[in-house]
Amino acid sequence: MSTTVEAAQREAVATWLADSLSRPADARKQWSDFHLAVLALGGRFSAVRLADDLVYAVAAAAGPVTASEALRRLRGPVIHDIQGRRFYALVPSSPPPPSLGPYAAHLGLGHFVGVPRVGDNEPGEHLAGYWAVPMSTPGALCDPIRLAELIEAGTTVLGMEATA
Repeated sequence: MSTTVEAAQREAVATWLADSLSRPADARKQWSDFHLAVLALGGRFSAVRLADDLVYAVAAAAGPVTASEALRRLRGPVIHDIQGRRFYALVPSSPPPPSLGPYAAHLGLGHFVGVPRVGDNEPGEHLAGYWAVPMSTPGALCDPIRLAELIEAGTTVLGMEATA
């Protein structure tokens, strides 16, 4: 893919994300100043917060794969909050599902999430978060069924570890 096409794609994704705010310019300023913008959930998209332990348990159970490789199976964007030790899978907006268990929580209307600048795809010394799985195109979100399967698998592994 040419750099011109990649730049246009990154700009389209950034615009789509920023438009979750009533003042999209606020997101762009935050990305410029802090590499992280606080975006509203529940309108354009929601998020499912995943404990690091859950994601790492799934990755370990799947064989020698990284957390990012395991998360790519969700077919959508996932943010890693390094300081909070959480991952955030971006999902279509919908009513919250029944309980997701002790390692996951649905965040929708009335919640906000810190979203890294598009292109911040690796952890960095001065970054609070990064895209563990970048958003490929505007509106491309995680598959909720695959996400539920990941949560169930991780919860099972962690439950077995707790009883061992």
